[in-house]
Amino acid sequence: MSTDPYSSRFPADSPVHIRSLDDVIALVRYLRKSRRDRPTVVVTHRKDGDRLRIDPQALFDDFDIDVVIIDTMEAGFQFTDRMGKERSVFGGAVRIYPSTSRWWKPDNYREARLMLDHQITDKAFCNDVRGAVARQIAIEQQEHKIRQNQMMMNASASGSTTTGVSGGDASDNAVSATDTSESDTVVSESSVSPNNPNNPDSTDANSSTVHESANTENTLITAAIRDKADGLVHPVLEDQAEELAEYLTDPERRIPVVVATRTSTTHLPVFDTESLARELESTAIVFELDNAKTAWNLTAALPPDAQVYGGMLRAYPPNLEWVDDPGLLGGPYGGFTDEQRRIQRRQLIDDTVGMLAHAYSTNAPAVPEHTVPVTATVIGVYPQRGIARLMSGNMASVTLPPEADGIPADHVLTRGQVIHGEFNPHDRMISGLAIRPGKDAIADYADGDTVLGRVDTVRMDYCMVTLYPGMKILVEAGDALGDAFDEHEDLRLLLDRGTVLSMLIVARGTDQNDWLVSFVEADKDHIRPAPALVEGGPPWLNPEDQGALKPGADERQRAIVIDADTDVRDLIPEDAGSEAAEMIMTLAAQIGEEQGANRKMSAELHDLRRQNASLREDAISQRRARIYQGQQYRTLRGLFRNDRERLVFERDRFTMWIREAWALRFPAADKPHRRLPDTWDYTSAFFDSLEKTQINRDRVVDAALEVLTGIAQQSKSRQCHRLRTGSGAEDPFRVGPHGEKVWRIYLDQGHSARRLHYYEDARGRYTFALVGVHDDDLR
Repeated sequence: MSTDPYSSRFPADSPVHIRSLDDVIALVRYLRKSRRDRPTVVVTHRKDGDRLRIDPQALFDDFDIDVVIIDTMEAGFQFTDRMGKERSVFGGAVRIYPSTSRWWKPDNYREARLMLDHQITDKAFCNDVRGAVARQIAIEQQEHKIRQNQMMMNASASGSTTTGVSGGDASDNAVSATDTSESDTVVSESSVSPNNPNNPDSTDANSSTVHESANTENTLITAAIRDKADGLVHPVLEDQAEELAEYLTDPERRIPVVVATRTSTTHLPVFDTESLARELESTAIVFELDNAKTAWNLTAALPPDAQVYGGMLRAYPPNLEWVDDPGLLGGPYGGFTDEQRRIQRRQLIDDTVGMLAHAYSTNAPAVPEHTVPVTATVIGVYPQRGIARLMSGNMASVTLPPEADGIPADHVLTRGQVIHGEFNPHDRMISGLAIRPGKDAIADYADGDTVLGRVDTVRMDYCMVTLYPGMKILVEAGDALGDAFDEHEDLRLLLDRGTVLSMLIVARGTDQNDWLVSFVEADKDHIRPAPALVEGGPPWLNPEDQGALKPGADERQRAIVIDADTDVRDLIPEDAGSEAAEMIMTLAAQIGEEQGANRKMSAELHDLRRQNASLREDAISQRRARIYQGQQYRTLRGLFRNDRERLVFERDRFTMWIREAWALRFPAADKPHRRLPDTWDYTSAFFDSLEKTQINRDRVVDAALEVLTGIAQQSKSRQCHRLRTGSGAEDPFRVGPHGEKVWRIYLDQGHSARRLHYYEDARGRYTFALVGVHDDDLR
């Protein structure tokens, strides 16, 4: 009598409920036996207290199986701890464990068929489970017949005969042999193979017969059914088409499949499938149908519009949404020219990788998972997700950070980008990508820069613009549009939420309410690249994303203009009656009066707009003063005995600022290539002009540094150029007080733009002359 308290619980004569640790131990021991009498079906709840979506008793009554119900989440966790996640079952799913132990081998866990609790009806789910159980029982019955045939052949080859033995004895011997085979831990592949090298006397006829019977071990499914993209091409014969169709429509398949067909002329696919399979290794399994009949057999077994033939290829995603909507399938892929085939082949690979990414990202874990930090390289970017290759060579789906909600994935990730995140081994997803802090991302945005921003809120006279996720600024309509915006207009009629615009930073603020930004003065030829969300990634906004302001209300078209010079009688048709003529005269008089009043109001409106522009300039000036408070240059007049001493000190101070900026800007390796001159100078008017011009002094220091190191002369944004004596292109160049060349560079662009003038003498020595706005005698 057995002393094992768990040994007598299985097999059972009714469904078994698993509620305690002892129950779990008994189930695990039973499942891990080398051979059981029948398959075991384990049913789970979605969560404690939920009803089952399948009737365990009916399942037990209708099939020769063991049925087990894991009743509690705690028991489920204990079961998973002992079986491992790959071989366990939880969350409302059902698993069918074969009666042999092959499913326990490494990478063979999918032989224990898992039926996921998809969002389908209870009836459909029940039918799926019952169909899978019926197939498992049929497979095991067939395998049993194969073993019996093999043993009979082995007995015959070894010279065993029934001579001198009664029929009953022969029968007993056969049964004994069968029992011995079934007691083996694992059925060896050599014992099933019809051409067993240990059996040299087996005949070709018998081998052929057994080969057909042993189809489950020797067909295309041998490697592929385990969802392993091994970089090889798996041929498909005519009688294997239905088997392939079953695999394509298997809800447990977790890897894309590419099916290639052959043409009737070359008897080859349009693409080289061997190189394709190598490129799709670890991404997709590649099957190749051997002839047109195989393609027709596959077509008959697949849903309508899901077929492939004529040398073309098709990609089948691992989810089954395509069964109801074949439009979700990739392809067919092909082409009549080399260029078309090259493009289609690249598209096939991209689409297949995308299918794998989608499958990973939609495969949510059923139980809490632990994550590990990983480094990976992005190899593909698709809508709202990416796919990356881990250092191990395996692939994983990449989820976007929550701050990127609503931003296309190709504005967050790019091929070749190295990312760092948290990897979930269960669903093969990388999450936790960190975006740059907003203040750091736009820290170097400065006055005069043209940048990209996204309009997120639009009100009648202002909008909120996002320069970077989490970094919003308030933009007044009057500042943004200038004279193009009338005080009686509504910004909501001109601008849509979500529009990306280029905009000039007239004056950078310290908080979201004191930035000064212009839409109409943006320098669209010199847009500063937007920062990346994730280190090493693409700009989060691109110039190609730009929208435009909507046109305002069209001016009313006037068919006629009636003024003092208009002869109203010319407006009356010759065939008009007296009443019609009188009506025309009356309307013409009314139109003339209205147009006269409109002209008067237009003149008044023009005067008001000029006054408004002047007031706006004053307001901008006041805002600049407030923004630059503490950053505006101030001379030291009155603190020295005379201006000469003051200017000596101010020269030394400004020179010290330039040298400090040089030390901070260039790393040690670059300093020898960006040396400062030994000396440079300033005019006596330079510091006074700098004090009068509203600008951050650090911006002038940076510009002067770029002049002295040669950067400004090569920079497109600085637009360094010689000054002329007039505005004409042929006017002679201006010269300094001692015959020097006079140069000008841009400190910013657009509204009230500021410029820096400097002299260059014959020896290449620089003198900074003055700072001012664009129109202050700077032409």
